[in-house]
Amino acid sequence: MTPNEIISKVKNLPPVSQAALKLVNLLEQASISNDDVVQVIKCDNVLTAKLLRACNSPYFGLAEPVATVDQAVLILGHQQILHIVLTLAFGNTMIVTLPAYAAEASALWQHSLVTATAAEIVAAEAYDLKIEAPVAFTVGLLHDIGKLAMSQGLTPELQAQIRDRINNENLSRLAAEKLVTGTDHAEVGACLLKSWRLPAEIIEAVGYHHQPPLVPQVKLSAITHLANALAHRACPMAGEDATAGEVNPEVAAALSIDESRLEGLVSTVHEAATEMSHMMAAT
Repeated sequence: MTPNEIISKVKNLPPVSQAALKLVNLLEQASISNDDVVQVIKCDNVLTAKLLRACNSPYFGLAEPVATVDQAVLILGHQQILHIVLTLAFGNTMIVTLPAYAAEASALWQHSLVTATAAEIVAAEAYDLKIEAPVAFTVGLLHDIGKLAMSQGLTPELQAQIRDRINNENLSRLAAEKLVTGTDHAEVGACLLKSWRLPAEIIEAVGYHHQPPLVPQVKLSAITHLANALAHRACPMAGEDATAGEVNPEVAAALSIDESRLEGLVSTVHEAATEMSHMMAAT
């Protein structure tokens, strides 16, 4: 099967806010102004309402109520606003049950939030790559979105075959998916994001986050690979396969992350993810 064939069978994927997709495309720009962010958010009344409710939650403890998007961006800054808006927008799409992955409705989303947090942390470490924090955060949110399509687009029989391969042959989920279907959730996710016309950098990072290319240069996919592994180590998911937290040694070397630094990053990610969960619970 091809990624497009799987995606064509998906019928129940909730729509993604067009404003959110426009914001992701804005991330390609060298610099984003507060006005740029405000104008895009204002085009989506539902997203605006959710954002203002979040900003007025006890978590932020603002002295005065926030009544407009302009105020929200001015007070919190557009990077914090991007965090809130993207999590609100994509959360609606990704909080679904994944029977093919034996995952609860919130498990994929929680893992995606932790990976997004980890990706920002790793991007700050890999300063030579000059990856903007909101770009890294966005890729972390979306890196496993192909699992949604795989879960809905594959027949129960194919899903059972994948589980059997994992359980009986000690394969990673990625390898089992590839053997059974001819593709995997990373490739399917990249195909889905391409249909949404997201930036090529983000599509590449999602498509190759399990096997990032390191030549001729290290790309965002390497950061996403490491962030995904850190997220699995810092906040393990129930039912995940034994290889989930493994880091490709070549990727770690390319990012100048040794084992000692890796352990330190796991702790940092765990603390940051806890803070992120508190923010999301408050909104």
